[in-house]
Amino acid sequence: MKRYLLKLMLPFILLVLFTGKGFSQYFNTIYWLQGIPQASYSNPALMPQPRFYIGMPAVSSIYAGLGSSGFAPGDFLRKDAMDNFYWDEDNMLSKLRKKNIFDVDAQVDILGFGFRANRSYLSFNITEKVRARAAYPEDLILLLLKGNDHFRLEGRPGSFAGLGIDFTHYREFGMSYAREFGDRLTAGLRLKALQGMAGMWFERNNISLVTDPENYNLLVNADLLVNLSLPVSLQPIDSLDSDFEFEVDPFDYFSNTKNLGGAIDIGLTFKPTEKLTLAFSAIDVGLINWKSEAENFAMKGEFEFQGIDLTDLFGNDNSGNENLLDSIRNIFDIQETKHHYRTMLPMKFYLSAAYDLSPRHKIALLSMAEFYNASWYPSFTFSYNVKPIHAFSLALSYSVIHWNYYNIGAGFYLNLGPMQLYLVSNNFFLAVQPHTVQAANLHFGINWVFGYRPKKEDVVPSITW
Repeated sequence: MKRYLLKLMLPFILLVLFTGKGFSQYFNTIYWLQGIPQASYSNPALMPQPRFYIGMPAVSSIYAGLGSSGFAPGDFLRKDAMDNFYWDEDNMLSKLRKKNIFDVDAQVDILGFGFRANRSYLSFNITEKVRARAAYPEDLILLLLKGNDHFRLEGRPGSFAGLGIDFTHYREFGMSYAREFGDRLTAGLRLKALQGMAGMWFERNNISLVTDPENYNLLVNADLLVNLSLPVSLQPIDSLDSDFEFEVDPFDYFSNTKNLGGAIDIGLTFKPTEKLTLAFSAIDVGLINWKSEAENFAMKGEFEFQGIDLTDLFGNDNSGNENLLDSIRNIFDIQETKHHYRTMLPMKFYLSAAYDLSPRHKIALLSMAEFYNASWYPSFTFSYNVKPIHAFSLALSYSVIHWNYYNIGAGFYLNLGPMQLYLVSNNFFLAVQPHTVQAANLHFGINWVFGYRPKKEDVVPSITW
């Protein structure tokens, strides 16, 4: 019965996991589009080309993306020779690693502006950010697909260490300063004050599962600590029932100043030759202290789990839900506290080399790595940038992200006088071949830019290819 229950739940779980993730900050294609002021978010040493810019409030930078380190939809939902869909469990399992993540990132600039002062560039931004990471081990998918009997036959417990969800909604107040030192070296620094709104962090999660060979009951060995800072309190958890309502006062939520933190971005660019530029940056090196409605839920020990009656899940009234909540409370002895905690931002590191084929053509290689959950998640990008006129630039890119090779990206900006429109994506396959996608993003906005034309043309003022 447990195996059939897991089979029944599998499509819904996969749907929630894959579509519920959504956005990850991959500034791969936009990195060398310096005509877009927001390109400097990936490296504060990359000075924007406009001498002065003002972001259109709330629409100057809207970012959304998706990322999965484990599998793409086409890895488990496949077609046979008759064009009939079927589940290919073994193929999906072959794509997994011991640790996998789904990631979600979205951000909107509320306000942004910047200007050049001689050999320096200063900028300021207020940005609303939402970040989430769902980490899962390979054994979780094995349990869903093969059932708990799989571990019994292998003679080992199922290990779910590292399983968890981290979620953060915060506001960033950033101030950036970049300066040229001679003609070869540029250094940049962005200081960030952070205002946390809501957070969830699985600080400790070591769970293993053993199947009793006699009665097939599950013995769960757990050492779990979950930290929350939400606009509503969940303690005491014994008081929760199926009628619990999540009510939030929007003004109190967005004006919360109890969860404060800070971070820095650092960047360098160096030109060893006239045409070659090397760049390095470290982004989001910082943390947030969570104090508002901070709650902690800990569970440690061994628990016997005898399964769930399907009538508890699919009853016609709320009594089934009540019974299910009571069963969970009886199984797990949850310790509740209200201690403050802190979370680190997921750090990102960029390393790039760009070569000017001509004043209007550039090729570049970029390596990005994100550090999360004690693991590194790298990506690699090759890009070609062309700037036929000063008011327009185009970038084409090919990326390997989460070791997925189906990532063709493009981006452009167009200056219609002082109004700039831009659109960038790391992967347009999401629109044409969504079953191949493990990572994609969309970044667009409107800026007011001034002084992007040099005082003297460095090349013939016509389109050259």
